[in-house]
Amino acid sequence: MSGTRATPRIIVFNMNFIGDVLFTTPALAALRKGYPEAEVTVVVGRRAKDVLVANPDVDHLVEFPRTLSERWQLLRRFFRRFDLSLSLSSRNVERAAWGMALGCRQRWGFNRPETRLFLTGRIEERRDRHWAEDYLELACLAGGKRNGDLPRFYLTPEEKAWAEELPARWGLRPGHLWIGVHVGASYPEKAWRPERFLELARLADEASGAQVIAFGGPGEEAATGDWLATQAPNAVNLAGKLSLRDFAAAVSRCTAFVGGDSGPTHIAAALGVPTVGLYGFTDPTRMGPLGERVEVLLGLERHWDPNAQRLQESPYQWLDPISPEEVWKAIGRLTAR
Repeated sequence: MSGTRATPRIIVFNMNFIGDVLFTTPALAALRKGYPEAEVTVVVGRRAKDVLVANPDVDHLVEFPRTLSERWQLLRRFFRRFDLSLSLSSRNVERAAWGMALGCRQRWGFNRPETRLFLTGRIEERRDRHWAEDYLELACLAGGKRNGDLPRFYLTPEEKAWAEELPARWGLRPGHLWIGVHVGASYPEKAWRPERFLELARLADEASGAQVIAFGGPGEEAATGDWLATQAPNAVNLAGKLSLRDFAAAVSRCTAFVGGDSGPTHIAAALGVPTVGLYGFTDPTRMGPLGERVEVLLGLERHWDPNAQRLQESPYQWLDPISPEEVWKAIGRLTAR
C-alpha cells in the first residue's frame, strides 16, 4: 500500500442483518490473511454485532452510529486514522461515503451509480452467484487473500461450556437426536406453517425418538414454540428464552437444524450443524445457507421477486410445497454423511 504506514489500518463498514454479516466473514478472513499485521475495525449494525464477537479476524467492533451526534463523534474519533476502507453494502450511500469522510486513501466497494463517486476501487455485483462470493472478491481485490469460502461463527470457551449443560437445564434427553427448528422468520413469506413443524416433530418421534427444539425470538415465535411443546411431547421450547450468542451455543449441540431464510438458519450452517434450508420466496443461489453440510429444499422457486408479495394468497404459500417427509429425508441424508 504505497504512501501509507507499514502496518495498514483497515475499516470495514458492514451491514445490519445477521445473515448478511455472516456472509461477509470469508471476506474478513481474506483481509486478515492478506494483511496479517493490520488492525481491522468493523463497523456493524446493532442487531448483527454479536455475529462477529470472538471472530479472530476482527480487532475492534464498533456499532454503527444511529444519531447525528453519534456520527459526528465517530468521525472525530476515526478521522485520518485508517488507510483502507471497505463498504460491504452495495446500495448504502452512507457506508460508501464514510471512507472518503475519514480520509482513507483506498476506498473499496460495489460499482453502483449512487456510490461509485466515493470509491477508488470498485467491483460489479454478480447476480449469478452467492453474495458471499461478491464480498470475498471485493476483499481480495483490496489486497486480501482467499482463506476459505464458507461463513464462520465463533463461540467462546465459556459459551461452549454453557452449551454442555443444556440437557440438565432444559430437560433434553442425553443420547437422543436433537433437531433444532426455527419456528419463525423475519417476515411471514419466509416462514413454514406451524402445523408443518408439528408434523415434523411427530415424524421424528416415530422414526427415531428424536427431540425437537423450537428456537426463535420473543412474541409470536415464542408463542408458536409454546404451542408446539404442548402438542408434541418430544418438543422443547427455547424460543424467546435465549440471546443470539446463547442460541448459537445451543444450536451447536443439535444433530440437525431446520429453518427458512433467516439468521438462525445461517448461524447453524456456519457452525457446521447439518442444516436444511427451506426456500421459496428468496433465491438460494444468492442468499442460501452456506456450510459444510447444507441442503436447500425449494418451494415456489419461480418468482424470487419482492413484487410477487402483492400477488400472494397466503404468506405461507411459498414454502407450502415442502412436506415434513421431505425435510425428514433431507435430515437423514445430511446426518448420514
